[in-house]
Amino acid sequence: MKGCYKKTLHIARRTPVRRAMSFLELAVVVAIVGMLTVAAVTSFGSSTLSNGGAEGFVRKLSLALIHARRATISTGENHYVQFSPAAANATSFVLYRRTAGGDIPVDVSRPVPPDITLSSSHAALEFDFDGASLASYSIDVTGDQRSWNLAVMTVTGSVSVTETTP
Repeated sequence: MKGCYKKTLHIARRTPVRRAMSFLELAVVVAIVGMLTVAAVTSFGSSTLSNGGAEGFVRKLSLALIHARRATISTGENHYVQFSPAAANATSFVLYRRTAGGDIPVDVSRPVPPDITLSSSHAALEFDFDGASLASYSIDVTGDQRSWNLAVMTVTGSVSVTETTP
């Protein structure tokens, strides 16, 4: 059998497929992210982080005013943002709906962070049925190194935010 040779079948083994990260790989990733976070905090400083918190609070307050205006237009009932305990140095604010049976809180009380000073021209900032504000409102918010002014226009009820210090 000169031209005959034996055929052999080679069956290749498959290597198992990995579907997840190992614990060691996960621990390395978490350690790297932690080191980058520490480096960012030390290079930017804590005042930068607190100013970011102050800016976030200004956005939250402006969104509450915009929500009050839109809710007034959609329901036809006046909505307002009430500062407490006073407009001079408020520690919290709440969104209310004015009804014939009495004022109803629409949202929970939102605290003013302790490192922020808030002063307002009025204790209550109210919008009427067509979305106009009942008066021209001005709110000053001061953080560690930056300050903002929120202004609400009488006729349109629009809210504008301006940074007052660089």
